[in-house]
Amino acid sequence: MAYQLEDEFGDIIGKARRGNGLSLNHVANEAGITDAQLSQMEAYTLKPTEDQVHKIAKALGLNGSKLVDIAMERWAPAPVPSELDEKLDVERISGDVGGYPVNAYLLICKATKQTAVIDTAAHPNLILERIREIGVEPAVILLTHAHADHSDGLPELEKATNCPTYIHANEPKPRSSQQFRTLNHGDEVSVGELTVTTLDTPGHTPGGCSFYTGSVAAVGDAIFAGSVGGPKISYEDEITSVRDHLLSLPDDVRLFPGHGPSTTVGEEKEHNPFF
Repeated sequence: MAYQLEDEFGDIIGKARRGNGLSLNHVANEAGITDAQLSQMEAYTLKPTEDQVHKIAKALGLNGSKLVDIAMERWAPAPVPSELDEKLDVERISGDVGGYPVNAYLLICKATKQTAVIDTAAHPNLILERIREIGVEPAVILLTHAHADHSDGLPELEKATNCPTYIHANEPKPRSSQQFRTLNHGDEVSVGELTVTTLDTPGHTPGGCSFYTGSVAAVGDAIFAGSVGGPKISYEDEITSVRDHLLSLPDDVRLFPGHGPSTTVGEEKEHNPFF
C-alpha cells in the first residue's frame, strides 16, 4: 500500500533526521541499530521491524504508531469522492518531471466556469489541453512555490491564457512573462463566485503557501499524504505552519498536494507521523 504514497518510510525518516540536524550515527545509536542499517532503511533496501520503527520514531520526534502503519504498508488515504463540493470542482493534471510525477490543479467555479490554474507541473501543454477539453475559462494562475517542477512553463501558460500570476511575497520569483501579483497570509483572490484564501506554509521554501476555499486546499509541497515536503529552509517553520494553518481546518477539507495522492485534514491528523 505504501507505494501509493509520495513518501515511503525511508523518505520520512530521512526528512525528519535532516530536518532535526541529526547524524546517521546519532539516530542509529538512539534506536539500537547500526549506521549501515539506518542508511539502508532510508534507501529502501532494508525493511525495519515494528520495534525498530518505534525506536527510530522516538529518536526523531515522530509518532511511532503512525509511522509503523506507513512502514508496514497498512494505510493510504481514501480516494477523492465523486462529489467534492456543490460550488467547485478540482481537476488534477499530472506530468512527469525528472522521472517523478508532479501535480497541477484546475480549481473550477461551477457557477461561472472561471478557473484558477494552480502550479504548472512544468507541462503547460497538458493544462491547456485539459482546459479545452472540459470547456472552462482560466482566470488566474496561483503558484504554491517557485521550484522548477512546479513553475517551469509558466511564461507559455501566461501567454496562452492571458492570466495574471499570483505568488507569495516572500517566495523567490521564477521565470515569467509578466509582473507577479504578490500575496501574504490571509489575502484573497476571487475565482468566479469562489473566494480563495492564501495560507502561509513556508519551510519547504521561504514563501511557500497554500490556497484554501470551500472544502479543498491546494497545498503544494507543504504536506503530502503521511509526510511533509523536504524542509529545505526550516523544519520548524514547515511543521508549525502546516499544523497551524492546514491541520486547523475542518477535518473534511481535502488537501491536494504537489506530489502523490490527495488526502484530508482528518486523515493527516490521524495518520501523519510528523504531527
